[in-house]
Amino acid sequence: MLVLGVFASVGGLAGAVRGVATGASVFQVLAALGIGVLGLTLAIAYVVDFGER
Repeated sequence: MLVLGVFASVGGLAGAVRGVATGASVFQVLAALGIGVLGLTLAIAYVVDFGER
């Protein structure tokens, strides 16, 4: 799950940057940022859960 979270986070942020650079619509950029935020949340939750064990 950590790897999935990291990949989603990096992919979402890279997609948002590319969307801004190519002039994509606001909704497309926000969707990419949302994927990045969800990936970051997943990675942080995995690390916190692993620390509690």
